[in-house]
Amino acid sequence: MVKHHGTDAVHQRGSRLTSGRKFNAEELQLMLLWYLRDAPAHGYELTKRFNDMSHGYYAPSPGVLYPALGQLQARGFAHVELNGKRKNYQITPAGCEHVQLQAAHAQSLLAILKHAAKKMLWMRQAEESEAAAADATGWLPEFVQARKAFQAALVAQSESDHAEQRRVIAILQHATQALLQGSGQS
Repeated sequence: MVKHHGTDAVHQRGSRLTSGRKFNAEELQLMLLWYLRDAPAHGYELTKRFNDMSHGYYAPSPGVLYPALGQLQARGFAHVELNGKRKNYQITPAGCEHVQLQAAHAQSLLAILKHAAKKMLWMRQAEESEAAAADATGWLPEFVQARKAFQAALVAQSESDHAEQRRVIAILQHATQALLQGSGQS
């Protein structure tokens, strides 16, 4: 299994979630373990946690969730306790160790999901007003505009020659380091 650190998950998948399947099986299992480390839960509770955290943007369907939970059991990362008619899933010591080793990857995946949810919330609220969108998401309108301008500038550079691409690479590397240093993630 590949070990991910810091922003590696963002680099590998980008910060975008596509329509349809949002996460692969291993990613979903890791996020489930992340939630289970806090408290045992049954499937509906886990789906609700995803839904609440993502402001309704993502909730794994039962056809995706229960096979992932079954895989966690098969791998020895979770076990089930019956609570009436419901199955409560609980993380095992091996699951705790796995999620601890993969904590940076799990946090990156959850950050991607939270960002996508915020973006969707911004788009819904911005139809009313940017002030409403800013209140709902915490994003300044200027922050959103700067990101859009940056993306447009990159698209405009997509046909540039190698010398210009190297100039863009240097700018992007410098900007990335400045952003990471400012957020304490260096």
